[in-house]
Amino acid sequence: MSVSSDAFHRLGRSRFQAYVDFARNSGIFPATTEVDGIAMELYRWNAEASAVLMRYIPWIEVLVRNAIDEQLRLWLSWQTPQPYDDWIDVADTHPMDRIRALINTAEKDYLSEARRTALSKKRFWRSDQSHPRHGDEIDRDDVFAQLTFGTWDGMLSRAANDPELARILMGAFPNIENAWESETRRMPNSSLPGNESDSREDRLRRELISRLKGIRVVRNRIGHDENLLRVNFPKIRHDMYFVLNSLGADYPRWAFPDKAELLKRLNPVQVLEQLERKGK
Repeated sequence: MSVSSDAFHRLGRSRFQAYVDFARNSGIFPATTEVDGIAMELYRWNAEASAVLMRYIPWIEVLVRNAIDEQLRLWLSWQTPQPYDDWIDVADTHPMDRIRALINTAEKDYLSEARRTALSKKRFWRSDQSHPRHGDEIDRDDVFAQLTFGTWDGMLSRAANDPELARILMGAFPNIENAWESETRRMPNSSLPGNESDSREDRLRRELISRLKGIRVVRNRIGHDENLLRVNFPKIRHDMYFVLNSLGADYPRWAFPDKAELLKRLNPVQVLEQLERKGK
């Protein structure tokens, strides 16, 4: 299969080179084989693999963000107004400030950015009279929807500096102990991050962060049309199952009724082996 130079130009030769290198370094084809056409088949496989992953990843993002949101709103409802008698040195930090400290960084105010993005959508609704939201004001859900996947593992990570809120956030994952027990049955030599002297909840929180980050990294690669050639698909599947199981024992069953079986079969090497058998 030949590939025109125009195709390389439009796809970006440097982007496409990863597929060429993967085909050449696979050891499946003789060194003299022209692999541009083979690399194009890998590129097509990559698009299909991205679509398969995106059947499952949005479930993780939506379920995690809603569970964390529920816990934070519940915690806020427990807070009572407290008058301050000194503006110089206030011992207690306002609950809202504590939550924002988990979301925002010194470099960026993500909450304000989410609101600005929601407002820009409102301007679009206003300009299109046929839009179902034409004339609407933005609401909490409009702003909430603009917070990215990274908000949630970022909050769990920064909560190391606020033990009370760390505990509140982990309340979104009431079945995490059972989820970890399932992991150790699958992989008996597994161990949680950290040391034995660290609290169990802290180590489970760090494990959850690691799983969420792994899923997010793959999601971001898909969003930027980057290659998935070295993604460990079975591991991503297990990571998603761990998160779902942590949210609740019944979550995996109804979120992934097909058990995400397709992820077990995603393997770019198999594409090359099939092409080799066909003599391409």
